[in-house]
Amino acid sequence: MGLKAGTLLWNRRRIDLPLGTTPVDTSLIQGAQSFAGMSPDEPGLTQRVQVIPMAPTNKWSNVTHGEPYVGAGGTVWVDFTNNNDGPITNLNVLFWDPHSLVGPGKAATYNGPQTPPQ
Repeated sequence: MGLKAGTLLWNRRRIDLPLGTTPVDTSLIQGAQSFAGMSPDEPGLTQRVQVIPMAPTNKWSNVTHGEPYVGAGGTVWVDFTNNNDGPITNLNVLFWDPHSLVGPGKAATYNGPQTPPQ
C-alpha cells in the first residue's frame, strides 16, 4: 500500500449552482495531518487547496468562491456564490491539494490581504 493511501489529492467535478451560496464537498481528504512534525512552516490542508476553473470558462462569470474549510467527515468544502440571473449546470472545476509529501509550498488565502511569499 502506498504512502498516500487514504488520501484524495485532486478531484475534477461538474457542479450545479442555484442562485446564492452553495457549499460544495470537494471530497479532498488527507489521512495524515501531522504537519507540525512532518513539515514545519508548511501551509495547512485548507490553505493548500486550489480551486481551479475549467472550460467552458464563460460559465464562471459572476461566480465566486470562499476560503476552503474542513467540513463533515474531514473532507474539504468550498462555498460557491452564483450571482448570475439563474442557476448554472455542469460548472467544471478542479480541486487540487498539492500534498506535503510532494514538496514544500506557500499559500496566501483566497480572501483577505494578499502578501507575497518570502
